[in-house]
Amino acid sequence: MRAHVIVELHDNTHTMLTYQRDRGAWRLRLHHMFVAAPEIVIGALARYVRTGDSGASAEIDRYIERNKIFIRRVPPSELRRRLRIEPVGDHHDLREIFEDLNRRYFRRRITATITYGPAPRVRGPRKSIKMGSYSADSKVIRIHPALDQPRVPRYFIEWIVFHEMLHHIYRARRVSGGRRCVHTPEFLEHERRFYAFERAQRWEDDNLDLLLRS
Repeated sequence: MRAHVIVELHDNTHTMLTYQRDRGAWRLRLHHMFVAAPEIVIGALARYVRTGDSGASAEIDRYIERNKIFIRRVPPSELRRRLRIEPVGDHHDLREIFEDLNRRYFRRRITATITYGPAPRVRGPRKSIKMGSYSADSKVIRIHPALDQPRVPRYFIEWIVFHEMLHHIYRARRVSGGRRCVHTPEFLEHERRFYAFERAQRWEDDNLDLLLRS
């Protein structure tokens, strides 16, 4: 069945493609590099939006990689100035946690900035939660504000911060089939060196509902 498609072009430096269903139509926000995309890439965009096809995703990623020259370069310092950096919460100080981990595990070599991210708007019961993220463009680690509560132990937040710090070291790479691998074997092996790795995983398994309700 055909559907109306609304396309908006942008010049973002990080997110190349977003889409949503809006009143029976598809609304796509695309980087302007896609204006000159060949038919095979346009077809991949359509398949990815409709079905989330992994092969289409890989085709889109390859096109973006080949056309990175069209992505405007913005210094990390300028990107950070656009963000609200708030690392000190009501119960947990992310800056203190970051500095402690940087000293203990990385010889102070991690140059990222850390902050609590904004609470995303969710309609209805939350089914999943992204507890942390790392932006290679701005070198900023964001931690979900749901972790800033007294019932969340420090060692668990340390594990989430440690995980995101590893993304500063281990960049995503292509593996067989063109798939983009974010957590490489080297990444996962390094993560297991965290002092409370298994304990933090058990706490997450036992308390995920607490974070989803926050």
